[in-house]
Amino acid sequence: MTSIKKIPNVLGTRRSNTLDQEREQFEKAQEASFKKATSDEEMPLKMKHVRNLIIGTFTDKNADLFWRNVGTTPPINTDVTAWKFCHCLHIMLRDGHPNALRDSHRHISRIKDTGQHFRHLTHGYGRLIKRYCELLVAKLHFHQHYPRFPGTLSVTPEELEALAENDANNYFELGVEMLEYLECILNLYEAVFSSLDPSRANSMTRSGQCRLAPLIPCIQDSSCLYDCIVRILFQLHKALPTDMLTGHRTRFYKQFEILKQFYNNTRNLQYFKGLIQVPALPEDPPNFLVEAELRSHETPVVVVEEQPDMPDTSDMLLIDTSETEPPPIPPHPNLNESHNGSLVEVVAERESLIEALHRELEAMRAEVQHARSEATHNEDQMRLRVNDLESTIAELDSELLAERQSKESIMAQVEAAAASAEAVTLLAQEETRRRSAEEKFVKMKDVYQKLRDEHISLIRGKAELDKQLTVEKEAHHATQQEKDAAASALAKLQAQMTFESQAHLTDTELARQEKESLCSRLQSLTSEREHMSGQIKMLEENLSHLNNKMDSQAQQDAAKLMAVQNEWEVGTQQCVQGAVDGAVLVLTHTLSHFDHDAHTDIKCTPEYSLSYQNIVIESLEGLAKACEDYQINFHAAPRLITCITTSSHQVASFLLYAKATSHASPNIEIAEHLVCALEEFAKSSVDTYKKLQRKEDSVDISSLTEQFERCCLLVSQCEDRSPGEEDVALAVEREMDKMETAIKDAVERFTAMLENSRAKDTGTQLEVNESILGTCSDLMAAVRQLVRRGAELQKEIVDSGRGGASPKEFYKRNHRWSEGLLSGAKAVAIACQALMTAADQVVSGKGKFEEVIVSSREIAASSMQLVMASRVKADRSSEKLRNLNATAKTISTLTGTVVATAENCRDKIAIANTLDFSKLSLHHTKRMEMETLVKVLETEKHLEEERSKLSELRKHHYKLAGEIEGWDQEVGATSEFGEQEMIDF
Repeated sequence: MTSIKKIPNVLGTRRSNTLDQEREQFEKAQEASFKKATSDEEMPLKMKHVRNLIIGTFTDKNADLFWRNVGTTPPINTDVTAWKFCHCLHIMLRDGHPNALRDSHRHISRIKDTGQHFRHLTHGYGRLIKRYCELLVAKLHFHQHYPRFPGTLSVTPEELEALAENDANNYFELGVEMLEYLECILNLYEAVFSSLDPSRANSMTRSGQCRLAPLIPCIQDSSCLYDCIVRILFQLHKALPTDMLTGHRTRFYKQFEILKQFYNNTRNLQYFKGLIQVPALPEDPPNFLVEAELRSHETPVVVVEEQPDMPDTSDMLLIDTSETEPPPIPPHPNLNESHNGSLVEVVAERESLIEALHRELEAMRAEVQHARSEATHNEDQMRLRVNDLESTIAELDSELLAERQSKESIMAQVEAAAASAEAVTLLAQEETRRRSAEEKFVKMKDVYQKLRDEHISLIRGKAELDKQLTVEKEAHHATQQEKDAAASALAKLQAQMTFESQAHLTDTELARQEKESLCSRLQSLTSEREHMSGQIKMLEENLSHLNNKMDSQAQQDAAKLMAVQNEWEVGTQQCVQGAVDGAVLVLTHTLSHFDHDAHTDIKCTPEYSLSYQNIVIESLEGLAKACEDYQINFHAAPRLITCITTSSHQVASFLLYAKATSHASPNIEIAEHLVCALEEFAKSSVDTYKKLQRKEDSVDISSLTEQFERCCLLVSQCEDRSPGEEDVALAVEREMDKMETAIKDAVERFTAMLENSRAKDTGTQLEVNESILGTCSDLMAAVRQLVRRGAELQKEIVDSGRGGASPKEFYKRNHRWSEGLLSGAKAVAIACQALMTAADQVVSGKGKFEEVIVSSREIAASSMQLVMASRVKADRSSEKLRNLNATAKTISTLTGTVVATAENCRDKIAIANTLDFSKLSLHHTKRMEMETLVKVLETEKHLEEERSKLSELRKHHYKLAGEIEGWDQEVGATSEFGEQEMIDF
């Protein structure tokens, strides 16, 4: 049987055209538009739904309905709905009714909560929502501070001057607010563009457009803000100094570059070309220091095109709350009638209807689940509220109990204070409590008066309701049921009013009784107060008598104390003078040992002398503190005497040990400076102690400490940091002998290898071996000659007395030069061994010619290091130096010969080992060509890697050698001389 609801609406529905029904339809339409605008489908916001919401704000002249829909349908279900809600709210604040901004101020906390809810979301729209919520909050705060600005921010220059009242202070604050507003817009732009791919290819997808759509109102706001900021800054530069506005200019120039980038990026996107005309900013920002540039400033104009409405594919996914009836089921078609369509069309229509019903069912399930979650949330909130109320009641009970206990304790104290002077204080406290009770009574009286006024207003409201009911009875006789309901509501209201009046009367009676009890208590306290006043007068008389007696006794005691104190101060001063005399005597005796002949034979290490550094510094600091205390108070004299005695003995010990350290110093000049510094320090110490004896205020212990630290620095420089003379001298001789032996062995080995090669090799191999071994033998002979001439040059340097009278003293005084010489000798020996090994491997057919090349070049470099180390201390006009330079040039020439010979022999071997390709086919030839090409590429890559590795190894080797050999500590003159020698060479 067909239901009545499913009968086609042929006769029409009888609907009343009342204001309530129109309002209900309007609210349902607004709710549907809001749900469709903030759907969870990732696509741009549809402007037709937003226009309906904007029209709703103008209809109601407020935004209460919009925020009520936000409360019933929270926008924090998904990140997409929250993002679209922010976009919708932004447009509504711009183009909606002016009161929408005022009504949205109360919901700033909701916007902040939405941003905080999604700020931890690392993917999707989380970071974008946080930035957008910050922008909306900044916009609401701006309009709250400046309510005369419209939501679009579009004002003329005359209106801007009127808003700022042409005041520099107002311009200054307005400029700061606008810069912060513009910064929030630019932060949102950077967040949106950083979430897109670098090519911006997804700008034409629905998800990309969903992200980019909110930038349209941002462009509109930023253009107006830019124009206002420019005009404000020009006005500020007219009225204020330019230095004061440096921060404004710097911040604006930074935002100008980002804003220009914002406009350029959005202008180039295909999505924005049909929606908005983005303005173009000038190449350079305006110069606010030139007032004439304001005339050339052009206001950026933004033109928003009418956005086409896309097909609403999400309408079927939302629940139409305006109609509670299910969709009508179409009648079953007559298969016999051809005009009703084929069976296939009917089946397709039924399937589409079933799918729509399934979708509606899923949506209803989601709505039920949401309602359940909301009910659970409300229940939790109510439970928390109940807990808070219970805790508040418990706190009030505890406070009441504490108040009662305090009251009982005060009564006990008042009764016990009958014979004590503290009764006055308790009486004052009780008087304070009485006043607080009177204040409470007055407050309760005010509350009663307020409730009475409310009662009167409710009675008047009742009278007005009676009039309205009378009018309703006369106007609508058919609404008897509504009349009964109103009567019952009126009865409930009267009962409530009666109950409230009874409660008010009860409270009034309680307040009156409490006032009577307080008045009786006040009378008793007043009588007690009079009794206490009499006792206080008697106690004051006794107290004055005792005070007079104590004053006379105190004067006598003060005179005796003054005499004793004078005697004690005289004795204390004599003790201090005796301690100072003893300290001066100790230091004078110490200075007399400086010129004593027996003391010159005493030597001490710098380490032991420096062990007194912390001890002496602590004693001097203690002496300074004791001196300050003694100048303030004589009672600090014992500690001053102790500090004078201790510091003088410790300073004397340091002077003796430091003088003994100067005897062992290898540097006579530093030793002389140390002795002079010690004598000055001793004399300054004696002067300081004498000032203490005279109790002068200008005792400067800090200068004495500085002189002591200078003495310690000179003591540390007396340390012999050079290596042992015996070790360095022996090491130089040993390394020179080992180097000459290694070169001699290498020459003999090359000769033996050449003889063996001539005996067993023939042809190309014999020619290659003879060339390699011959050139290597010549190079070794030249290196051997270089070593000999270098040894002769060193002997000449030592004999000529440059730097020392003997070889041991020479190496001791020039240990860094000796270390360089040792390093060069070791490097030459190692390079010769490497060249010998490489040549042996090449002759035997197991080695590489590249090893010979590298070894020969290493010999040249090491030989140059040895030459440079020898030339540093040599006389430039020396004959042996010229011979050494000639031998070094010969080594360089022979090294080039070895390298050329090795490369030539490598080519010969390669030509000799060339394959015979005459028997290869085309396929085999092509395959071998490709394999060879692959090997060539691999070899080139391996060559690049090895070169990089060689560079890093050289850097590391140079670093380690510098740390070991001390190159970074070489004297500047030596390095300059060495560079000049290298240039000459």
